[in-house]
This record gives sequence, structure tokens and C-alpha cells, in this order.
Amino acid sequence: MKLSINMAMTMDGKVVRPDGKWYGLTSKEDKTQMDVYRSKSDAIIVGKNSIINDNPVVRIRAIPNALNPRPVILIRKGTIPPDKHVFDESDHIPLIVCTKSNLKEIKASLENKAEIFALDSDEIEPKKVTGILKRKGYKNVLLEGGPKLNFSFLEGDLVDRIYLTLVPFIIGKNGLAGIADRPTELPNFSDKQWILKDSTTKGNEIFLVYERA
Repeated sequence: MKLSINMAMTMDGKVVRPDGKWYGLTSKEDKTQMDVYRSKSDAIIVGKNSIINDNPVVRIRAIPNALNPRPVILIRKGTIPPDKHVFDESDHIPLIVCTKSNLKEIKASLENKAEIFALDSDEIEPKKVTGILKRKGYKNVLLEGGPKLNFSFLEGDLVDRIYLTLVPFIIGKNGLAGIADRPTELPNFSDKQWILKDSTTKGNEIFLVYERA
């Protein structure tokens, strides 16, 4: 199974606006390219915060007749409202991966909206998530979570590819998250280089594809 991260980043390395959300900074070209990446995937991982804060539409719109990837939602604590786009705009019923501590709460609100898989722990461990997806037969998985979720999968050495869009804005505020965000650095980061496989310019944006060395 191949796991890819898809993120957009400003010229000064920020992936969120000053209010902590991401909206209004990407172009039509970036949204089209995102659908290209999604069309090559059979599952797409999103986190609880992304669903609540951004309410993303995971349905492919730019490519006619494309098969939408199955949404895989990771929820460590609590639950999410059942009226989010992810439950109504997909070709597949979403798969929710939760913990043993919030299984009851999720079942109460989402049992008729998703397939629910509870881990036997109180944490969402990335290796267990990828193990579930492998057993279900998924071959190409796209991670569209936030910086903390990206960090956890990178820390586990589970990411094979990074799709990175450079957008023409400079925010300048310190303390805003980058592609992977945690108080500590990734272990042995300088020994794990990434190889630039493709670079494409569309309008004022640059689309980069890196693969693990």
C-alpha cells in the first residue's frame, strides 16, 4: 500500500491562516489538481478537526466519472456531527477508526452513517490504521489531515509520497503550523531525504511531487 500526503503551503511555509483554518488561499487550479490526486486513490484519510473546522467535500468534481475514494475518518476523542459533507457526498459509506474510549459515543451518533472500527487502545496509532486499510485491500491512500496527523504518519515512517502545492501568499505570523507540526522534531529527519519527482507550474502556483528516498 502506498500512502501519500497532500498539502498546500504558502511561500513562508504556513499551511493554515492566522485563525488556524485553511480557506480562500488556493485557486481553481489547485482544487482541480487535488481531484487528480484523489482520482488516483481508493481511500482518503481525514481527521476529526479537519471535518469539524473545514467540513471538506471529498467528492471528485473536476474529473467526470471518476470513482471517489472512500473517506476514512480518524477520531481519537468525542465524535463529529452527522450533517457533515463527508457523510452525504461520497460513493462509499465512510470508515471511522476510533478508540475503545469513544466507541459508545460514536455508535450513538453515527452508527447508521458509517462503518465503525474501534482500536483496542486510547490512541489512534498510524501503523494500526494502515494495517486496517491494507487488510481491506486498499492500494493507494491519500492523507488529507492536518499538520499533527501528518507528523504522526511521518514519525511512523509510513508516508511514501508528498504532494505539495506552493501558493503565492506570505502570512508572516510566527507560530502557525507547517506541513508537519509537533513540539519535537521528526526523529533522524536529516537521514530521511525526499526525492523531487515532478514539478509543474500552473498560473501562480507550483505543484511538487516528492517521494521517499
